[in-house]
Amino acid sequence: MRALSFVLATLLLTSTLSIADDLDDAMGGFDEPTSETALDEEALSGFDDAPSDLDEDALSGFNDESVDVSTTEEESESDWYDFSGSLSFLGAYNYAQNGPLVAAPGDKEMDFSGLSRARTKLNLALDMRHSENWKSRIEIMGWYDASWAIHGRSNYTQDVLDTYEYFYDIKDAYIQGTLSDSVDIKIGRQIVIWGKSDSIRITDVINPLDNREPGMVDIKDLRLRETMTKLDYYFGDYGLSAMIIHEPRLQIEAPFGSDYRPRDGFGKTPFGPAAPDSIYPDRYEPNWNLENTQYALSLDGRYEGWDLSWYAANVLNDRFGMTPQDDGTKLRTFDKIYMVGAATNIVSGSWLYKAEAAYLMDLDYRSVEDNKNRLDALLGIDYSGFSKTVLSLELADRHIFDYEEIMLQNTLPAGFPDYVREDTIQAAVRASYTFDHDNATVNYLISMFGSSNFSFEDGGFQRVWMDYKLNDSLSVNGGLVDYLGGDGVIPFFNAIENNDRVYAELVYNF
Repeated sequence: MRALSFVLATLLLTSTLSIADDLDDAMGGFDEPTSETALDEEALSGFDDAPSDLDEDALSGFNDESVDVSTTEEESESDWYDFSGSLSFLGAYNYAQNGPLVAAPGDKEMDFSGLSRARTKLNLALDMRHSENWKSRIEIMGWYDASWAIHGRSNYTQDVLDTYEYFYDIKDAYIQGTLSDSVDIKIGRQIVIWGKSDSIRITDVINPLDNREPGMVDIKDLRLRETMTKLDYYFGDYGLSAMIIHEPRLQIEAPFGSDYRPRDGFGKTPFGPAAPDSIYPDRYEPNWNLENTQYALSLDGRYEGWDLSWYAANVLNDRFGMTPQDDGTKLRTFDKIYMVGAATNIVSGSWLYKAEAAYLMDLDYRSVEDNKNRLDALLGIDYSGFSKTVLSLELADRHIFDYEEIMLQNTLPAGFPDYVREDTIQAAVRASYTFDHDNATVNYLISMFGSSNFSFEDGGFQRVWMDYKLNDSLSVNGGLVDYLGGDGVIPFFNAIENNDRVYAELVYNF
């Protein structure tokens, strides 16, 4: 698999050489880069997580519509805006937990069995069109989970309540428009998606994820918006996007001691022997400043039957490191990393072939002194030849260069081992079937992790769910999530294997 990763990465990352001559004419004017446009190594790390920056949603309506001035006065005053939203209720039941989790000495035992969610969520969005070429969007979301009050709030730590009892977020807050026939701009909180995979993140590094409940929700619904300025330049079959990410937003994580980050004493905790909440290090939240500003750049080409994208970025790492403090404690910190990558889709009849590769530099691992580089590579295939059915298989390898065996071991005196292999294999199999006049879709996903021998001994999860549209306003979805503990030395899925649950959600759209 390592050889496959190197071959794939070489093919993708050097593919620009084969079309360099074709790009010379299209990119005339870029032949003499200044120091401001040179691809600085720091500015090029993190370009691998958006499929293409030819943002079709962002551009819809800019070039394919015109305004009839003669009828403008006859239109109602509300034509320039559109208000929409949804109200939903989600219920979930954990049927695998047997009772309270074992706590470290002196800590509170917490029971996560039975009713685990009773969540009411409200989502509101306002879309505004200011002119033919300029529009903006504001979307906010908030939810409250009554299950904690039902079980008794005093039976849970404040960290658990702060993470799971309620949440609100500004999902979108941006303005976008056309500066010229070939240049668009989008400023504000937004999502940028890199890469081609539906289930595995390789080049998708721009937006952090909401990781409070891993396995419960697809990646497309986990991305957290960040405030950025994005410029798009289009020429021929190509689109060049440059991003300055002003907001150093971190992933949302499960709290220590919860059912998704347990600290029991049976060797199943992801962070070594049981430890009280009080010694779990605080997390440093980076400020908005020049030092924490992130940068990204992508070039997308669309051709007949295939596409090819190149990425580069300097973004925050999603793995935390440990920084000693003056008082002897440690602080969890997140440094910036560099990334260069590429991704492609190739369509042939009912088959869709996809590949991604990302080279990540300066990764901080807690168990070793020197930072490491890593090569991530993915091959995938989708088949849609059966009626109303899509089948997908994706296989990825993450290879760490200059690997040290201690990176897999639980031998750190202060806990918090890395638990990473020299080569980590991830496989994802997905299937979906649509029926009842496209009103209903049944889905299945299994994602597994393991070593290079493809035994997938580190476990994973599987989920089966159904979405059903009752009418134009009302829909329902529900399913089952099964966590597979595995039998490897990496304890993450072993630690959460009893989080299996069923869930159902009713959604009203207005």
